[in-house]
Amino acid sequence: MTLHAAAAPGRPAISKANSETRIAMPWRRIGILAAQLAILGTTLGAWQVLTGIAWFRTNTFMDPFFISRPSLVIQKLYDWTFGTQAGFLWPHLVSTVGATLLGLVIAVATGFLAGLGLSQNRTLAAIFNPFIVALNSLPRIAMVPLITMIFGLGLASKVVTAWFIVFFLIFFNAFKGGVNIEQHIINFCRTLGGSSRQIMLTVRIPNSLAWTFAALPNAVSFSLIGVVISEFVGSTTGMGYLIVTALATMNATDMFATITVLGIVGIVLVSGIGMLERRLLHWSPEFRAT
Repeated sequence: MTLHAAAAPGRPAISKANSETRIAMPWRRIGILAAQLAILGTTLGAWQVLTGIAWFRTNTFMDPFFISRPSLVIQKLYDWTFGTQAGFLWPHLVSTVGATLLGLVIAVATGFLAGLGLSQNRTLAAIFNPFIVALNSLPRIAMVPLITMIFGLGLASKVVTAWFIVFFLIFFNAFKGGVNIEQHIINFCRTLGGSSRQIMLTVRIPNSLAWTFAALPNAVSFSLIGVVISEFVGSTTGMGYLIVTALATMNATDMFATITVLGIVGIVLVSGIGMLERRLLHWSPEFRAT
């Protein structure tokens, strides 16, 4: 009787706390969004106003010739999408995003498999360690011209560049996830009769996957950066090509418009990765808590 009497009042309190948390979450998101919009609005407003003041244009870097103006950038983006140059942006955007996603998928798949595989064989890991370190130490940007020479100016060079930049980031995280498992967890699974295959599927792969997802936001950004850099070196399409063209013609508006699109693409891709992570790793305490 005492146990039941003590437990019963606790249930409504827990339910009420959870209910209050669920109610507070939307308001917290609204507050965060409002703060983000305020920062964005303040930055763009200051940029617009200061580039319109003669003293700032003459004595500082706030010259529209070099940094354009938000109103001009917005107008350019409208022209590229719906206005006088409608359809101009899409082939370049599709080229860059397509190469980014393809390079990312290949790098994540190969990096995860290689990292997980080597984490299960310490001897092979020790043998390949100096070669992996040497390849990872190569300057990525310096390799782009060589990759372009080998694979040409098309999609292949962009994908290979993205793969080369992202692969080791995924590999090391997957490897750490494969080896950083408490031995008592493995022993406990074996005590329950778990086979090596079952331990791999239920313990090693989920742990390695969690470590891999921790690297994915950076991997997305680096994949996009790699593709754009490849387009700098040699390409006739893509967002990097637009930036190089804007530099050649000293067109700051086109350059900032392209950079703005790349920033939006980065946000969308990273948000998509976050949604995928939440769905696949729903068992993680990080997502159960929210």
